[in-house]
Formats: sequence, structure tokens, C-alpha cells
Amino acid sequence: MKKTLLATCALCAGATAGYAGGLDRSGQGINLIFEEGSVVQFRLGYTNPSVTGTMPAIAGPNIGQPVDSGEVANDFFTPHLGYKTSLTEKLDFAIMYDQPFGADIQYAAAFPLSINPTNPSDPRVLQATADTDAITALLRYKFDGGFSAIGGVRAQRVTANITVPLAAGYNVDTDADVAFGYVVGVAWEKPEIAARVALTYNSKISHDLSQTESSALTGGLPVNSSSEIETPQSINLDFQTGVAPKTLLFGSIRWVDWPQLVYNPPNYPPTSNLVDYADSTFTYSLGMGYQFSEEFSGAVTLGYETSQGTPVSNLGPTDGFWSIGLGGTYSLENAKISGGVRYTDIGDATSNGAGPNARGTFTGNSAWSVGFQITYALN
Repeated sequence: MKKTLLATCALCAGATAGYAGGLDRSGQGINLIFEEGSVVQFRLGYTNPSVTGTMPAIAGPNIGQPVDSGEVANDFFTPHLGYKTSLTEKLDFAIMYDQPFGADIQYAAAFPLSINPTNPSDPRVLQATADTDAITALLRYKFDGGFSAIGGVRAQRVTANITVPLAAGYNVDTDADVAFGYVVGVAWEKPEIAARVALTYNSKISHDLSQTESSALTGGLPVNSSSEIETPQSINLDFQTGVAPKTLLFGSIRWVDWPQLVYNPPNYPPTSNLVDYADSTFTYSLGMGYQFSEEFSGAVTLGYETSQGTPVSNLGPTDGFWSIGLGGTYSLENAKISGGVRYTDIGDATSNGAGPNARGTFTGNSAWSVGFQITYALN
């Protein structure tokens, strides 16, 4: 039961963790380190969000009338690749690749923040792309009594491009920067009842970004500059236990310290930051898995993220969510093949605007996510 259900539970979370607070994408999970023996693992999730809203026009004959944002959020993939092995009876090693944070946002040309007041014919729109790639190397040392300690290092690459036409045609394009952080944690297991509790801390990672900025305030010419940005610290609590024959209860709580992420390039015209967050987020999941046969098991997962009720960035105009996911795993001799799907009801949000009376309103939004995972035992 343990091996099959674990794969299903990991897939339910991994395939659908793509739409969460702030820029969260992968959830920074480390379940691979708990696999038995030596394994390789590949997972690919795909998320199709539908996020739309309106904002009052701030100029022209229709001033004050709502203007549609268009489909704001673009589809995205969440890849994961990992290898785990046992170095000794007490020491395990894993190395994993994922994309922990990201954004891909683009607004309609008529949206108020997409209009350049210094050059109304500017074809650019309000948009943002941000990509991170991370490689995490972990060690796990097992003590007596089912306890273990986890520690490792994370190398992370960040790059971004943001355009805010309303801010005098502002654009910033960063070079890629690589920086390092760490992961520490503890875990307790009781294999007889498939029980495990794992608590992990992911450090913030500080990046020194070299970038090119341009706007009407720079005469439309590119200006080289630099900024520091921190991807936020986070804590993951994951748990599972057998509750009946062939039945597993599992869940997680994730906290992300989003106020640590502040991006304020020196030539951005407004007095506010280009990107910041007022509140941390808590994301919860709870699921039940059942082994239908020696080869097949399934699971259902419920997810919830608290809403903050404060204005959010237009580069991520969502506030909380609830979700439901279904997953299944088929076990072969050396492989576990999983698939999953999740529906997410995205919380209504009010975004920062061109003033207190010109904020964006985003309601009735949702996302569909699907995922595929294969875990292959090498011994």
C-alpha cells in the first residue's frame, strides 16, 4: 500500500500546485527523498487559468466606465525531475530540478494600465514574465525511532521582463542571476501504519539583478541599473497516516512570506514599488487515498488558500482559492505511473490601480490543471 499510495498523493499535489498565492508554482516539495532505494522521477504539470477583470477608464470619453482586462493569465507548465539514492543504511541523497516561482501575465490593449500617456500609439501592453529554475541537493540522515534530519542547498536562477505603459511607457528587462539558499527539516515515520510527518524550511534567496530600464523619463533610451530582489522564505508541513486497511489520509500546510519579495528598480516612475506583497499566504491541502488492487490506487484532494482581502498586484490579480483534485497510480514491476487533474476556483480580488478610485476588480475566475508522473526504481 505504501509505495503505490505515496506516488498518487505526490502526483495530486505536484500536478496541481501551479496556481497559488503570489508567484508560487511548484510548492517546493521534497517527497522524493522518502522514496525507497534508488529511483529517478519525472513529473510535468500543465495549468490553464482563466483570469479576467475590469478597471474604470481613467481618461477619454468613457472615463469611469469599466474596461475589460482580457484573459490576463497565460497557460504554463510545471516540470520536475529528480534522482534519489541511499548512500548508506542511514544516509539518503536526492537532487531535484523544479521551477518554484513564475509569472506570465498580459492585459488587453484597451486596459487603462496598458495605455502610454506620453505615446498613445505605443503598441505595448501591461505584461510581466518571470521565470525561476532551481536545483536542490538534499541529504537525509535517519536516526533511531523513525526520526530523521534533512538538509541541503538550493541553486536558483531568476529572470524577468515587465512593461507598464501607464508609467511613462516603462519597461525593465533583467539579465539572468544565479544565487543560493538552503533547506533544513526534520521528519518522523512509522512504516507499519504508513505514517509520516515532515517539516521543512526553505530559506529566502537574494538575487542581485542587472537590468535594462527605459521610459519617457529616460528619454526612451535604455539605462543600465541593478536591483536586489528576494524570493521568499517558506515552511512546508506534510503529513500522512494509514487510517484503515488500504486507506491513507494525507495533507499539507504551506506558509510563504511574500512581503519579503519587493522589486523596486531605480528608474520606475511611480513612488510605489513595481512589485510587492502586503501579506503572507497559508495554503492547505487534505486528501484520501485508497488502494483498489495490487496495481491501482486512487486519491482525492481538497485544497484551500486563505484570502487576504487587501489590494493585490496587477501582475497576480488573485486572492485565495479552493480546489478539488483526483489522481490515480498504476504500478508496474519497477515503475509507478500516475495521472491527475484538479479544478481550482480562484478567489475574487481587487488590484492596485491608477488611483484609489480606479482599482481593478477580478471575479468568477478559475483554473484547470493536469499532470503526469513516472517514478522508476533502479534497484
